[in-house]
Amino acid sequence: MNIFRIFIFSLLLSGVAITAYALNRSEVEKNLICYACPGEALNIDRCSGGNQMRAEIDRRLALGEDKQTILNFFVQQFGEDILTVPPQRGFNLVAYAAPFVALLIGLVIAGMLIWKWGAAGRSGTGAGEHDAESEALYRKIEDQVEDELKKLEDD
Repeated sequence: MNIFRIFIFSLLLSGVAITAYALNRSEVEKNLICYACPGEALNIDRCSGGNQMRAEIDRRLALGEDKQTILNFFVQQFGEDILTVPPQRGFNLVAYAAPFVALLIGLVIAGMLIWKWGAAGRSGTGAGEHDAESEALYRKIEDQVEDELKKLEDD
């Protein structure tokens, strides 16, 4: 009975170790792109190149290396393009900051335009000021059209 308990306990411990090992592997996999299938994350890739990368991850996990060390190894082998998310340093910061900067600039421009249009409406300037000029121009063009039509009828 005592041996049976020890056997069950050891099975449970090995199951916990296997689960922790699989979680570590999946944590590393989701941060890498398969070198053989560019653009496809390693955790969903099932090609032979992905299998080689997973074997290397398993080997390094068995040696006790942490996630960052394994990721650094793959970056050394294949460059930063192997990572699913670019590191937040150097020129890559533009990729993170540009959308927010563009949104902020757009909001400022939209606010300025709305303020300008609103101020023009409140001060009475705008379309009402040009009504007399546009009416005179309209009459002039209308007279020219009538003159041209009369010339055509006479011919």
